Amino acid sequence: MKVVCSLIMFLLASLPSYACYSGLTVIPTTDTVGHRHYGIEFQIDGSVQESEADTNIINTEYGFTDRFEAGIDFDLSVAADPSLLLNAKFVFAQRADGKQALAIGTTNIANDFKSSPYVVGMNDFGFARLHAGIMRIEGNNRWFAGADRAMNDRLTFMADYTYGDENFSSVGLNYQYTDAFGVLAGAQFPNGSGDTLFTCHLVFTGH
Repeated sequence: MKVVCSLIMFLLASLPSYACYSGLTVIPTTDTVGHRHYGIEFQIDGSVQESEADTNIINTEYGFTDRFEAGIDFDLSVAADPSLLLNAKFVFAQRADGKQALAIGTTNIANDFKSSPYVVGMNDFGFARLHAGIMRIEGNNRWFAGADRAMNDRLTFMADYTYGDENFSSVGLNYQYTDAFGVLAGAQFPNGSGDTLFTCHLVFTGH
């Protein structure tokens, strides 16, 4: 694991980057990182009430084509099991102008662990992009929906909801500080009981 982390830090030192995310605060979207592009996110999650982070993950993606991406997520949280998770996404339908798309994908692929396959669609109405789909979560089929809107060249607002008492609604902001570095930060509100959570992603992408 130390070797992997060292390699990632080396890559970050030389990455050219641009604003890009392949999901909202919680839900997946039809976005991909792009052909021969890669993305690395340092993700920190925790409880707002306790003001303490308890989840540390490094998310990675690589675009094998403009429509297909895959990656490995490294869960560095204490006692994480499994610590390595695979993910993949394929955009199987897309309008020529990019304003409508459909994708299938899966996350949390690991031995002795329930993966979460999903299908998601996107429609760009101009004032905002709307996203909706269904995902298999811990043996249950759960629908989700969300929206994002670019407020200016740097700032994007997003919100989403996933059905089920065990899931969350969320709001977030993606801010691109420079061409080389962006931050996604948000809050997740439980549909049932539990603490409100915060999430912060330090986002680097390149080719």
